[in-house]
Amino acid sequence: MVKSCLNKIPKILKYIIILIILLVFFYLGIVFKSSFTYQTKTTKLGLEDVGELVTQTCYVTVIEDTKTNREFFNLFDIPFTESRQIFSYDVEVDASVNFSEITYVANDENSEITIKLPHAKIYKSTLNLFSFKKYLDSESLFSRIDLEKQNEALKAMEEQAINDAKANGILEAADKNAQTLINGFIKSNDKYKEYNITYEYIGG
Repeated sequence: MVKSCLNKIPKILKYIIILIILLVFFYLGIVFKSSFTYQTKTTKLGLEDVGELVTQTCYVTVIEDTKTNREFFNLFDIPFTESRQIFSYDVEVDASVNFSEITYVANDENSEITIKLPHAKIYKSTLNLFSFKKYLDSESLFSRIDLEKQNEALKAMEEQAINDAKANGILEAADKNAQTLINGFIKSNDKYKEYNITYEYIGG
């Protein structure tokens, strides 16, 4: 009976009904979208994957006073034979912590994490050639400051910058910044968000 009723429906009307049904399914597919949820968990902190990380930078301006002169049998300086250069450079000193040496122990019962890590060390020093300033450049015909002396002066400037950076606490600041980075890294993991973190340094 149903078949006979369908046969009586004009073809054009059949196509319209089919189109309406398809549009209804298409509409339902848009309104009732499928739901997809996901959750990520960190099972390993992976601090050792960071490698050598610069955690503190210090900028130091070093003034160099280089001079040379002729001497009379090592008894006294001969007048008017002195050559002298006074100039300065800015030096960037970086301190880093080797994250690949970091180990940790998580105590889930006490909600504690113990981090063992090395102290910061000087990673490198970089002399900024564009920061050069000349204060005095006086050269005598009887003595000259050669390239070897100039190179020694530049090395001495970098060494002085490192010593000044250390004296101003670059290594201590680098250690503190490393702890801040590690704290943020660990606390970003929901599992360890409420854990207490303690630090032990390798070699004291």
